[in-house]
Parts: sequence; C-alpha cells; structure tokens
Amino acid sequence: MATIKKAFQPIMSLLAASIGEGVTQEVYNEAEALCSAKVGAGGSGVTTSHRDDEGNVVAIRCSYFGQWFRIEDVEFGKKAGSASGYNPMCKAAVSAWTKQQATFKAGKENLLSEVAAGTVAPDQIDNHIEALEAERTATVEHDFEGYESLEDLLAA
Repeated sequence: MATIKKAFQPIMSLLAASIGEGVTQEVYNEAEALCSAKVGAGGSGVTTSHRDDEGNVVAIRCSYFGQWFRIEDVEFGKKAGSASGYNPMCKAAVSAWTKQQATFKAGKENLLSEVAAGTVAPDQIDNHIEALEAERTATVEHDFEGYESLEDLLAA
C-alpha cells in the first residue's frame, strides 16, 4: 500500500469509496500512483558535506568547482540556513562567480551601446551573447587541492 500525501488523502478516500460506482480500479490505481509520496524523497543519502564521528563538518563539495574540499584547507563562508552551516561555494568560488556575473552584465550593456553606435551589426548580437555566456559559465582555475569524489578525499 502506497503512502498518500496528506493533501491528497480526502480525494483518495472519495475515490476509494466510489470504486464500482463510476470509478474503476484502474483509475484509482493511477490516481494513487500520482498522489503517493515518493520513496526516498528528500532523503536520498546524497549530500554535499561530510561530517566526522562527532558531527563536525570536515569536507564540503563546492557547487562551483564541482570538487570536494577539506574545510581546513579551503575557506567556506558560514550560512545558517544550510544543512552544513556553510555556503555551498567556497569563498574563492563565490568571488569568481560574482565577477563573472558582473562581467556578463556589463558586456550585455556594452553590446547594446555598440549596436546603437553601429560598431556591431544587429545580426551579430547572438554571436556576442554566446561568447559572453561562455565566459560567464566557464569555471576558473584554482590552486588548492580538490577531490572528484568524497571517497577520494577520505582515502587521501
């Protein structure tokens, strides 16, 4: 028997009481599948931080660089609302990401000025925006030791 989400329980009770009176078992089963809580939802076991046996965060996967770092080696800002208590990006990543966003915004504004001045043809706007987007989404290099997986970090 599936666990029905609380919001859908009254509807499912009504459908269950109406089986044979206009509601077929097939319709009920399809509705039950749609209204069921998904197994493992919100608790898949995949995390972006690792704690030691005492519950202290010792490693975090930086969402910008896509690598695992020891918090003793790489600085992460505090973030009270997160599960780990830390920002999901290390401070170097936050700095790089912020600069990329600002450069992208300035580049788009500059592009409008260039089109208005006639130095960039209107049919070339897409090419310029694609180049700006490539710069904005590129990952900058870092000089600290990171690991591709948590297992690699723990084995090191």
